[in-house]
Amino acid sequence: MALLSKEAWIALTRLYAAGRRGVEYDGGRYAEAGSWPTLRALRNHEPPLAREIVRLDPHNQTTHYVAIITDAGVEYYEKQRRMYNT
Repeated sequence: MALLSKEAWIALTRLYAAGRRGVEYDGGRYAEAGSWPTLRALRNHEPPLAREIVRLDPHNQTTHYVAIITDAGVEYYEKQRRMYNT
């Protein structure tokens, strides 16, 4: 399994901390998690470590794009965190 870049690991760590709440898209990027190319790399990883979902506001009027960690991402993070943090 190929190692993640430093930026991808940091993004995965932030998504892990956000849990199922995820990180909202702010109109230009997922600022709290990382750059779009970094999140795209996590999304395109095999298996995908992150994905995007669409949520509606409480009034079902505005969509919010949210990046969340996948189950595979959680597993990868929990198995690899000691090695990456060293």
